Amino acid sequence: MDTIALAAPRLRFRVKPRLALDCSLALLVFFGSHAAYVSARGEVQLCDSRYAAVAAEVLLREGTLDLRRHIPADARTLPAYDASTGMPYQFLRPAGTDRVHYGYPFGSAILSLPWVWYDCVWKGRSTMDAAGVPLNEAEGRTQLRIAARVTAAIALLFFVLARFYVGPVPAALIATGFAFGSPLYSTMARSIWSHTWMAFWIAAALVLLVGLRRVKVPTWKTDLLFGLGFGTSLFWAGFCRQHAVFSAAAIGAYLLLHHRRVLAFTLLAGGVWVAGLVAFSLAMFGTLQPPSVYSSGMLDGCDMANRFAWLMISPTRGLLVYCPYIVVSLVLLFGGRRRLMDAGLLLPAGLAFAGHSLVIAAFNGWHANSAYGPRYYCDLVPWFALLAAMGAAALPQTPRLRAAAVALLASCFLWGIFVHARGANSREAWWWNHYPRTVGNEASVKDWKHPQFLAGITFTIALDGTVKE
Repeated sequence: MDTIALAAPRLRFRVKPRLALDCSLALLVFFGSHAAYVSARGEVQLCDSRYAAVAAEVLLREGTLDLRRHIPADARTLPAYDASTGMPYQFLRPAGTDRVHYGYPFGSAILSLPWVWYDCVWKGRSTMDAAGVPLNEAEGRTQLRIAARVTAAIALLFFVLARFYVGPVPAALIATGFAFGSPLYSTMARSIWSHTWMAFWIAAALVLLVGLRRVKVPTWKTDLLFGLGFGTSLFWAGFCRQHAVFSAAAIGAYLLLHHRRVLAFTLLAGGVWVAGLVAFSLAMFGTLQPPSVYSSGMLDGCDMANRFAWLMISPTRGLLVYCPYIVVSLVLLFGGRRRLMDAGLLLPAGLAFAGHSLVIAAFNGWHANSAYGPRYYCDLVPWFALLAAMGAAALPQTPRLRAAAVALLASCFLWGIFVHARGANSREAWWWNHYPRTVGNEASVKDWKHPQFLAGITFTIALDGTVKE
């Protein structure tokens, strides 16, 4: 009898080495930064975002955003209690009603719903006690877990963004530099600040913006897809934090100049999301938009040039003090201007920076109150990552100059890692925020003798705000 041999076809999976390296480094950036964020030992920065997770859990369990039944009879026991309103300052009561709502932008709470459900409902780690009263420490742990995941995802997007300009290893270094040497580490990973989710969506929009420039032959289908992406990203960025309007306007101006069909689809997609927000707001609040603690009276327009200067160079809020690599990136961009890749993106980057800076300089609370470092510039960190990637691609070709530029850029990132690691891991650095009580907000952020990043090293701040050398 003849024997019939059945030979199974050989299946060969060939993975390109560059793709494998990209995936490995991307995972390393995400999981490495996430591990550092969740293990950081600094203070949980429950400030404006306090009660955001509580509001999300109430929405999941009760189908409402009315928090009045979760305020105890003695509201003074709640953190951040404001005697003028009889509630924590994060809450507000719309005129003519007895309802109580979380008053800061609600987009971050909506986006965090899946994690709040998993943490608080599925795992039973509620942010409230049996009587429904918010638990500060429990909410802090929930917010930290969520913020660490979202911020690690931002670092991953920075890796993708940098890969448009440089190789896998330099891109991973840039992403790591921003993961640990920027407000991602010292602020955005420390709670669900409105900056955290906003920066994620702005980073996503910038990945789309650079990707759009790589489309060789655009069609209405590709333009539709990019428009849907832009409309979605920019809507959610704005729903999380109104300051996203400057990045949205900058991207819109660029699309108006170069990709009008994409802009039309972007406006269409954004309009659909806005209609959904109006419907949601009418159902939950009875108004066209959610109630907000923000008001136009917060902008006084006084002494803007002086404020801007201190926003750049003050020892506690100075952007260039805490992120000096921005200056090096700009120098590299200028030096390599003749061979610069995507030079057209400098326009929207400049518009976003100018618009945002003008408003912050016009804000009577430009010193950021309780914060660490240049918190208000968290909103622009994705743009800074884009400029750093473009600058790295424009490094000088002369070996000696190139080595010097790389060394300078690395040194600035190392300094950034040091100061932002202080914000993420040092409780004393956060307790510095008691200091303004004794000398005033503006005087404290201008004091080079007691910069926030040295609190706990060369001096300490007592709970009453006094300095101990």
